[in-house]
Amino acid sequence: MDLWTEFEGHTIDSAFSLNKLLQTEGRSAFFSTLNGKGESVLIRIVECHFDEEEILARWRGVQVLNHPNFLRIDHYGQFLIEADDITAVYVVFERVDANLGQVLERGRLSTADAAQIALSMASALETLHAHGFVHEHVEPRNIFAVGESVRLRSDCVRETPEGDRGIEARRRDVFDLSIVLTQVLTGMKGPFSSYARPPLPAPFEDIVRNGMSGAWGLEAIIAALASHKASKPTAAPTTKPALAAVPKPAAPTKPALSAAGSPAPHREVDARPISSRATQREFPFDRRPAASEKDDVDDGRLRTRASFLIEEWRARFEEPSVRWIAALGMLLAVVLCGWALTHHLLKARAASVPAPDSASHAAAPAPRTLKTPSHTPSATLRAHPSTAATTAGAVHSTEQWRVVAFTYSREEQAKKKASSLSQKVPGLRPEVFSPSGKSPWLVTVGGPLDRDAAYALARKARSLGLPHDTYAQNYRVR
Repeated sequence: MDLWTEFEGHTIDSAFSLNKLLQTEGRSAFFSTLNGKGESVLIRIVECHFDEEEILARWRGVQVLNHPNFLRIDHYGQFLIEADDITAVYVVFERVDANLGQVLERGRLSTADAAQIALSMASALETLHAHGFVHEHVEPRNIFAVGESVRLRSDCVRETPEGDRGIEARRRDVFDLSIVLTQVLTGMKGPFSSYARPPLPAPFEDIVRNGMSGAWGLEAIIAALASHKASKPTAAPTTKPALAAVPKPAAPTKPALSAAGSPAPHREVDARPISSRATQREFPFDRRPAASEKDDVDDGRLRTRASFLIEEWRARFEEPSVRWIAALGMLLAVVLCGWALTHHLLKARAASVPAPDSASHAAAPAPRTLKTPSHTPSATLRAHPSTAATTAGAVHSTEQWRVVAFTYSREEQAKKKASSLSQKVPGLRPEVFSPSGKSPWLVTVGGPLDRDAAYALARKARSLGLPHDTYAQNYRVR
């Protein structure tokens, strides 16, 4: 839907007025509305492509689970967009107090907040996986504070794929949770690896490392959190400073969006920062560690020990004999690196020279040169590198893997979307495809591919701004 702003001021299902467009996301849009109590809440509208029953069934399934760490769905239903003759569904959420994506823009959180987020998200994901769902959208912008609890957005789940794809999807949820915990504890946005992030306090170093590698599942993460909590000595109760004493930047009166692009719920009732409210309630993941305080006693010991070792090393390095030894060691390392690089280049050049074969040389066709259009800017988004290599082999097969970004009931709509998309990201080569030669008409990117290339391009397309429900699927062409 290209003109979601036209829906502002309209009423959905004779009950929910669309007050303001907050954010678009693929084929859906988020608006602010009022619930039955007069509170400003978030409503999501999804343009359906013959899948309204499937979407509503997923929402019913999540609602039945009634998990305390799911963002509660208060209402959902469907209606007809008469101007386009398209069915749409909507979902209304409970009122929220904070969005993790916005909170992290002000800095990292404490280990106590990280532990609450980790346990809440692991519990919610474990329930999803046990009932045949995966989330695939675990990121700060989809995590909310409601009162004193942490809740995960629950309207974007889908059924777990079969076989290895399902195992990989569940592992991906664990991987994404590990990334969120790294962002919470470091304030960094990523991407992360074990070499590109600072060490994390216990037990999060083990959780993140094993969660990203796939060695740990949700059960192991929950067990590590419980074990660490049980092993910590009980500290004497301390009085925490009021939130009002912690200076924070003034919040805009206009509803804000997180840096990741997710809509933050519109707060018309009270748009002041949480810290300035008269109630002075503490919300989850909104407590910063003070500059004069340490997150953990163990962290303090580690930092003290590290400082001592650095000073000791520096003192020793100042001795003349040590300086000479270090200089010789560095010279030897440079010589060895130069020799290894030269050897590698000579070996690679020798391997690249083909053995002479007069027969094959005579029969070989003239090499083709691929030219890049001169009008394409250097910053243009390009398709996955394996696309060109796999297209030729896939064209001659009756089965084709395609990366589907949009689905339409009319061919004219699909062509219009493909044309618009090609102007924005020409490197992805959007086109209209129909496996049956009739409705539905699919807007795909990258052309026909093999399975691995299709899944890789689908992930890349989502990261480049295409809808979050962009997917790869194998089609049998008639």
